[in-house]
Amino acid sequence: MKHIVFDCDGTLIDTSGPKYKLFPGMKELLTDLARENLLYVWTARGRSSTLRILEEQGVIHLFEAFCTIDDAPNKPHIAGLSMMLGTTNRGSICVIGDTTSDILGAKNFGVLAVGAVWCDGSRSGVLLDAGADFIVSHPLECSKIVALNLEEDTDV
Repeated sequence: MKHIVFDCDGTLIDTSGPKYKLFPGMKELLTDLARENLLYVWTARGRSSTLRILEEQGVIHLFEAFCTIDDAPNKPHIAGLSMMLGTTNRGSICVIGDTTSDILGAKNFGVLAVGAVWCDGSRSGVLLDAGADFIVSHPLECSKIVALNLEEDTDV
């Protein structure tokens, strides 16, 4: 198993309009990844609204665990990742997010950091400066990165 951690707002969910929705290609990515990997949400959003939004989008069942601002100190503090992933082999984990806090949190935890710029392509440089290992401009690009750059966690 591989462990993929997603930020919520700006990564999973497009919050720019009056009605929140998954980014194009996200449902396909999540469904594909969930077949052979464990998925998580690590967000600065509150727990009840996070769960409600993911339920409304029909993807909540694809996630193994959630860590919100209600559960642990805010990113880039690693407490949330530690709470969800504990002593999991770091080589089997990646964090996919759209902010420097997501990237710094991943690097502080010692895992692969993927900068998501499908919401704002101009953020590439900022995320690379924060330590992103990869920058992706469409959700479906994440599948190849996961396949080629994460180890299998045989302890699951």
